[in-house]
Amino acid sequence: MRFNKNVGTAIGAYSFFIGTTYTVFGLLEILIGWGDFVGIGASLIPPIELAGINLVPPDVFGGIMLIIIGAVYLIGVRQQARGDREGLSFLLVGSLLAAVFFGVFTAIMLANGLGYMFQFEDWLDWTWLDDLRPGIWLFPLALPGAYLALTKKEWRE
Repeated sequence: MRFNKNVGTAIGAYSFFIGTTYTVFGLLEILIGWGDFVGIGASLIPPIELAGINLVPPDVFGGIMLIIIGAVYLIGVRQQARGDREGLSFLLVGSLLAAVFFGVFTAIMLANGLGYMFQFEDWLDWTWLDDLRPGIWLFPLALPGAYLALTKKEWRE
């Protein structure tokens, strides 16, 4: 079954935007964290900060996961633009992966918050902004895609 090509083009553009955004931030996390990962101590690019908040932390494995999520979105763009409903599965799976990644990093943030709340020594200087990672603040971009893929019954038949 197919859906309207105009709708497919819009969904493909949406998936392309989200996939590219996840991929770029994944690459940035890898490049910033590569020095720590291989033990040379210097990253390939400096950390990206805004008003003292580290927007892209050095995290090679987190960056790899962001690239995987971005790739899932990007693989479905062509099918979505043609109006094939099979392309919606890439949109939904990308959104589900983004939700899992969001859940993991939110759980880490909550665990660190508990450590801070109970005044454990390792968490005395912790703030919630220390754990604000791209997997958390990019997640709201994935919500409309999951909503559309799950609620439009005529697209899933």
